Amino acid sequence: MIFNKLIERRETNVNDWKSMYSFENGYDITPFEMEMKESTYFSCIKIISESIAKCNLQVKRETEKGEVLAKEHYLYDKLKLRPNEYMSAIDCYKSFVGLSKHWGYSGLFIDRQGSKIKGLYPVKITNLTVDNAGLIKSIKNNKILWDFESFEGENGSCFDKDIIILRDFTLDGLKGKANRSILSESLDSSLKSQNYLNKLFSNGLTNKIVVQLTSDIREEKELKKIQNKFDRIYANNGRVFTIPAGYNVQPLNLSLSDAQYTELRKLSKEEIATSFFVPLSKLGIIRDTAVSEEQDNIKFLTDCLLIIFEQIEQEMDWKLLTSAERDKGYKIRFNINVLLRTDSKTQAEVISTYVKNGVYDLDYAKEILGVQKIGGEVIITLPSGQVLLSDLVNGNVSYVNKKSE
Repeated sequence: MIFNKLIERRETNVNDWKSMYSFENGYDITPFEMEMKESTYFSCIKIISESIAKCNLQVKRETEKGEVLAKEHYLYDKLKLRPNEYMSAIDCYKSFVGLSKHWGYSGLFIDRQGSKIKGLYPVKITNLTVDNAGLIKSIKNNKILWDFESFEGENGSCFDKDIIILRDFTLDGLKGKANRSILSESLDSSLKSQNYLNKLFSNGLTNKIVVQLTSDIREEKELKKIQNKFDRIYANNGRVFTIPAGYNVQPLNLSLSDAQYTELRKLSKEEIATSFFVPLSKLGIIRDTAVSEEQDNIKFLTDCLLIIFEQIEQEMDWKLLTSAERDKGYKIRFNINVLLRTDSKTQAEVISTYVKNGVYDLDYAKEILGVQKIGGEVIITLPSGQVLLSDLVNGNVSYVNKKSE
């Protein structure tokens, strides 16, 4: 057991979707699927979680010359490659962010071994308990207890210092609230429309039809037998029904165009995407007024992802690093440059500009491009005839020598 040092708890959750959306309660379409079956909702969570996960975590250290990678720190490889023995960093962080977006908050359980961290495990938060005296008035060191659920229902509890919490939206700073609880009506409409379209295709794009019998069969049992026969033959799921001879029934279904199905479905998708701050271009929805894909990526980074990056970085700095390590300048940061990659021509122009103006040294520019470094002393050039900074400082430039003469 991964959490064998924790308090064991067992809970049973009842899934009442089938009874809630049953035919007996007035629903013609029965969406047994949860929100994850809604394509736009699923796509938004997938895009966000994968965008976060592909920006690898790095342990850095602040020095007099700026930030450097702290490869000597024992957490460097663990955070970058494998947070625990059984998950890659990509899978671990995808699960962590995905759980947060779907349930409102999620956790990374910190498995400690003495003063060191043995592993990090993504978990679903099931309950939050605060000391009876309150968060402010309590005199206890550990005022908050988190209950969580891991792989295949493995349950446990831990104090706040032993779990990294990621909240989606919160009003009190502790409990998280998921988008789906706010978007319940839009999600419900989108689920039903998607399920309706699936049923329509499974019935060969045929709406409800009436079978009028030539014989005078009026008994309910006989009508049910005929109804069941059509159900078996056409797999119509209640879309074909029988009536006794002498009765006439008018069509009950609107056509997709009459119901403005396409327009309403598109509106639901846009509402869901907007609530997640995911650009429509990433969902394959192109507007006439759409900006470029590069601008969409920047907007996606600033409006949606940056707050998630900051949340995780602050939690990890506080709970994974000791106060002594923080005093030495250690910190944990995402490499968001992965999201800012452009085409080769634009990248060449940007790097060349930085090198010419002395922002990047030559070896750093070569490292970004993935080519062999020159090595030796740091080589920095400036735009004044592309001279070396060291020559300019030491007065070895021609126009400096002329002035001195």
